[in-house]
Amino acid sequence: MTGEVLFLGGILNFTDPLFHWQLYIWSWIIASILMVICWLAWRYGPWKAYQALHGLYHAFKASSNAAFTSGLNLYFELISERDAKCIFNYAKSEFEFEPSKIPMFIRRLFFNYATAFLDDIGWAKALVYKFGKRNMDVEIAKKLQNYEWEESPSVTIGGIRTDIILDADAWTIKNSPQHKAIEAYCYDWNETHPEDQIHSYSKLQRLMYEGIINSPLGVKTHVMVPWVRIDSAFPIAIEDNEQAGAYRQVAEDMANSEQNALSKYYLPILGGSFGLAGFILLIRFITFSMAHH
Repeated sequence: MTGEVLFLGGILNFTDPLFHWQLYIWSWIIASILMVICWLAWRYGPWKAYQALHGLYHAFKASSNAAFTSGLNLYFELISERDAKCIFNYAKSEFEFEPSKIPMFIRRLFFNYATAFLDDIGWAKALVYKFGKRNMDVEIAKKLQNYEWEESPSVTIGGIRTDIILDADAWTIKNSPQHKAIEAYCYDWNETHPEDQIHSYSKLQRLMYEGIINSPLGVKTHVMVPWVRIDSAFPIAIEDNEQAGAYRQVAEDMANSEQNALSKYYLPILGGSFGLAGFILLIRFITFSMAHH
């Protein structure tokens, strides 16, 4: 009779005197803790440090434009085209899938919501978009609006075309009274005008200017921007501003240098933790199989 073959002579089966757990259990616990630490380090390290570019990342992920938007304070923020132009959030709307052999609850669980609005998304892309969390609102809005879509990119950032938008009446702020009034008004309009729907702020604004539709309650068609704010945002004497920007950039580089140096170790540690956990599981499975044959 052949004795049981133990991995590393059974060293991982050693039981600690305090909790009476074997070392391979502690290995799983340590690997899990390391994965959580690496994720938190990445989440609140490099990812948070580049928060100003998150809109550009989401625009790249959705294959759409980005946008510099600002309110009356003329403080510009870089956001995705979906946040800057789309009135509706289609992922939260009550949509129905086309008849299919796949049960409805499975389609809602595994398929991207855009498959209910767009016809050219195959099952493979639907799964990739679902678990890749790709936002398809821009494509949906374009189709429902008969591809009547206004865009005038002024710059290109990281290969992403970027528009400049002045939102002087808080239309794009999702919790603002203006946005809620616009959303309710456009929903009613689309129900009664299926061939001429409104899904973007630019089309709504154009129809309001042309007098084709009334302004939603509490929504302004014209907003005066005080000249002092324009002068503060775009001063005539720019030498001091340029120098101040250079000083700020140097300070930010110094603050982020140590953090960026450590960031290159996050992914290797995270991958190594997964690999170690999988290796331990594989060895335990092999030794268990050999012991019972």
